[in-house]
Amino acid sequence: MSVVSATGTVRIVRPRRVVRSGEGRWTLLLIGVVAAVLLLWEAVVSWFQWIPAAFLPAPSAIAVAFGQLMVDPEFWSAFVFSVTNLLIGLAIAIVVGVVVGLAVGWSPVLRFMVAPFLWVLYSTPKVALAPLFILGLGLGSESKIALVILLAVFPILLNTMEGAVTVNPSLVNAARVYGAKGIGLGWKVIFPATLPYSLSGIQRGAALGFTGEVLGEFLGGTGGLGHLLEFAAYQFRMDEAIAMVVVMVIIANLTLLLISVLRRRLAPWYDERKIVG
Repeated sequence: MSVVSATGTVRIVRPRRVVRSGEGRWTLLLIGVVAAVLLLWEAVVSWFQWIPAAFLPAPSAIAVAFGQLMVDPEFWSAFVFSVTNLLIGLAIAIVVGVVVGLAVGWSPVLRFMVAPFLWVLYSTPKVALAPLFILGLGLGSESKIALVILLAVFPILLNTMEGAVTVNPSLVNAARVYGAKGIGLGWKVIFPATLPYSLSGIQRGAALGFTGEVLGEFLGGTGGLGHLLEFAAYQFRMDEAIAMVVVMVIIANLTLLLISVLRRRLAPWYDERKIVG
């Protein structure tokens, strides 16, 4: 934020994060709980052998399997296959979801005619449509990308639509006074005001899109992390299967973290933890 002082100089006041009291203690408590659960898990499986390791491997065995995956070329080939499909499908879903969401949300006519169908499609169990996509598009990347788009586009579209509906009319009227209209009005006023909603929808859509990618690899295909997980489970290599699940959790959380960082950069006013001081 720019502040003009009496001497005419300009000082930039950067937003700083509010450090809540006790936040560090809660973090330490969470780490302690996770460590205790892992230690108990290790004791039950490895030390006391109350649960057969063939059904539930110990954390130490899963860690070894995870390390072996990191040096396996087949794993990295599957990783590139899955992540590439996810990024392509998510990019298409973002473009379609934001554009259609802005149009439907801002136009009363489109909102009346199109919005009910969008909500019906959103409530449709999309998992049931997955076999149809695979039958129609084959076992390659096309069906996986289509499933990513199918699961990711609706959270983005509906969030953007709701954001466009809630745009402050005074902002629009002020922009029209200064000559903004049509696409210019949408780009300069409606899109920035809707951006926090769109980014929130993208965050949800990314998580669902990754689910669609893994689902497509489960149902049919010869590549991807989902295929490796399915193969390891069928071979009863449970340590490797759980290590693959850990990899998927890491990918999903890193994707959500990246989108969260972008949201704080592009729409800092949407983050309640930041204040100007």
